[in-house]
Amino acid sequence: MAGWGDTLGTLMRERGGALFAYAYVLTGDPDAAEDLVQEALVRVFKRGRAVMTLDASHAYVKRAIQTAFIDTHRRATARPQRDNRDAESVAPDPTRASSLHQALVEAVLSLPPRERTCVVMRYFDGLSSVAIAQELGIAPGAVRRYLHDAIATLQRTHGDFGLDPADAAEGGVEHHALVTTKGGRR
Repeated sequence: MAGWGDTLGTLMRERGGALFAYAYVLTGDPDAAEDLVQEALVRVFKRGRAVMTLDASHAYVKRAIQTAFIDTHRRATARPQRDNRDAESVAPDPTRASSLHQALVEAVLSLPPRERTCVVMRYFDGLSSVAIAQELGIAPGAVRRYLHDAIATLQRTHGDFGLDPADAAEGGVEHHALVTTKGGRR
């Protein structure tokens, strides 16, 4: 029977790219994404977990990426640093960007960590607000508020990407992923 080391090796071989892409969507920086994936792997496999299926280990690491991302920003707010973003300025028309996809990624990266995480989980993973709340351990109303605020901010600062605040408030229907990766969906 294979051990946790074999599970980790298989996970990185078959789903490492998808995990990196997920972390990159959250961080917007390749170095930070690599660090985030490494931190998540350490969190999941540091105690030599019992052998898990590939899908289960992928889900655990993805959840650890979400948690590590939020924790990193929580620590940063405890030690405030200067934020040079101007959230009230309107970015150029996204249709003039080299691609709508790149404009959307840049817009999402401008959001605060909790809002960004909720947007990624809603529109990247296709999860409902209730499922996001369960994953993050917060109230569904808080998730709906984060989504509503994030979409309002995106519309105000970056234009309309077709994200509907009503969809976010109601939980809506599943959307096509903004970024395609291979791996299991929840």
